[in-house]
Amino acid sequence: MLHTKFLDTCTCEVLGGKPRWVYLRLLKVLFSRSPSRQSVLYIRLVQLCSSQGWSIIANWAQYRLVTSFGLYVHPRAEIGKGLRLPHPTSIVLGGGLQIGERCLIYQQVTVGAAPRNHDGLMQRVGDDVTLYPGAKFVGRGRVGNRVVVGANALVADEFGDDVVVAGVPARVIRSTRAGDRVGAVHRL
Repeated sequence: MLHTKFLDTCTCEVLGGKPRWVYLRLLKVLFSRSPSRQSVLYIRLVQLCSSQGWSIIANWAQYRLVTSFGLYVHPRAEIGKGLRLPHPTSIVLGGGLQIGERCLIYQQVTVGAAPRNHDGLMQRVGDDVTLYPGAKFVGRGRVGNRVVVGANALVADEFGDDVVVAGVPARVIRSTRAGDRVGAVHRL
């Protein structure tokens, strides 16, 4: 992650799109009582410092994430712009995975690392996805764009765009596309 991308992402996610006094306002967030903004800022700090080779600062930010929020984000996880964490506790985002833009992730969500035989980054979560509390992604589990994953769902299969999935194991319970019949299955 480049410094300019870090500032752009933090301005959008942490500061609500207000580009004035960015550095001072980000410093204020580090010492504020807003856990959702603070956790996103620490995630972005880990990504920036890891990509730049600043391991001491990256380890410190990772330590703060784990001890303050119980939140583990692997430095190799690629997370798109617009991440929101309303209740940033007990969230695990493994290595080698890719999460799309404008994702909303609630507490106790686990998105496992990419399988060992997978080359490069594995897209687990598309754009505009909501992951409700307790959702788990394991094995080949992945979802497309504009998907809602229900509470405590176990996603172990591949699902396409515009669906609502829930259950253990997860299955499509509703399609959100206009004109589709209810319950239509859309696979990647």
